[in-house]
Amino acid sequence: KMTALTKVVVIGLSIAVFMCLLYVVKLSSKKNVSNIEAGTVDDGLESKLTASSTNDMLTLTKEGPETTFASSIQIAPQHTLSSSATSSRPPTKEHTKPTPPPPHNILYLIQTEQCIPPYFQLNDVFGIPNLGFEVIVLSYKEACLDSSMPHVQYLLDNSTTWTTGRNVLFEAAMNRNQTYLYYVFIDDDFALGDPRQLIMGPWRRFESSLRSYEPAIAAIDNGWVPRIRDFHAERQCSGEAAEFIGTVWFDAICNAFHYKAIRHILPYDPTFDQQTWWASQMSVIIRSEVLFRGQVVLHMELFGKNNKHRPYPRDFNFTPDMLHHMTKDLDTLVPAFRARCANVTIQQWRTMKPMEHGSSSPTLCLPSAPYHDTIAPGRYACT
Repeated sequence: KMTALTKVVVIGLSIAVFMCLLYVVKLSSKKNVSNIEAGTVDDGLESKLTASSTNDMLTLTKEGPETTFASSIQIAPQHTLSSSATSSRPPTKEHTKPTPPPPHNILYLIQTEQCIPPYFQLNDVFGIPNLGFEVIVLSYKEACLDSSMPHVQYLLDNSTTWTTGRNVLFEAAMNRNQTYLYYVFIDDDFALGDPRQLIMGPWRRFESSLRSYEPAIAAIDNGWVPRIRDFHAERQCSGEAAEFIGTVWFDAICNAFHYKAIRHILPYDPTFDQQTWWASQMSVIIRSEVLFRGQVVLHMELFGKNNKHRPYPRDFNFTPDMLHHMTKDLDTLVPAFRARCANVTIQQWRTMKPMEHGSSSPTLCLPSAPYHDTIAPGRYACT
């Protein structure tokens, strides 16, 4: 018979053995969990790894002949799971290149005798770089050696007329690696004003208006604005004030061409330069109405003026042959189903005096095109 002391010793040893067994089982469980977290399964057990959750929270389950346990662990995005786990994930979508944003900057194109005039060097005009614009200057007499404005590029060509000089600028602009939202041709004696004298300044306001509205062609006129207002008043087109109004006529002194429209209108036609330099702008006016009627506008809240009047060939009497030359094949540049409508406008230019058509064209009373309208030749040819 066991004494009381012997019984105590046996019970104590039994408890110690039982605790050791529990400790061994606990260590084994921790090892298995760690193996699963590392993406491996061992011990020769038949294992299964399942994932069911969102936000990278996976429920991992291992089943074996002796133990079954479950544990939720947070898997970092870069964690690598075994093939049995990754095969259950949906295939990753193929990466597609995002559509590039539309151009935002504006390119000014000026021709002058040598260096850009002092007015354009003012800070609130073109004097400060990195404000969303760049400048190309064609020097048509002497090369400009001033490099103080890094955002201004100079070209030299002393064999140009006004028309061919603008074409040199047009070609230089088209050959740049960057596409600009607007290409703005201005004469070197042009100055822009805003009667409201806003803090923004007239040039930054002009640029802001172009970006907000995005017409096909926009102009700041020099003396024509009152007459355009009169045309609208006489025809009772619109009694409300507007920042932009549709037009047929626009002076060449400041013209902004949208990047989707410029190649349909330019280059300028120098055919009649020996007779009159006004003919090349007349051709631009005609092409603009035929191809983009309703999307050619004047800024009515800004005004321009020019201070120089150099001698050059000028004549406003355009013969029928000249007008026929300016309008030939224009109907082929609009969609075929709108060619008949475009021909109506073409015939008006051929049979009426330019001033008469400019003051009576139905284009003047078209509703204003919506902001950020689709720019395409002939879009409103039948409107």
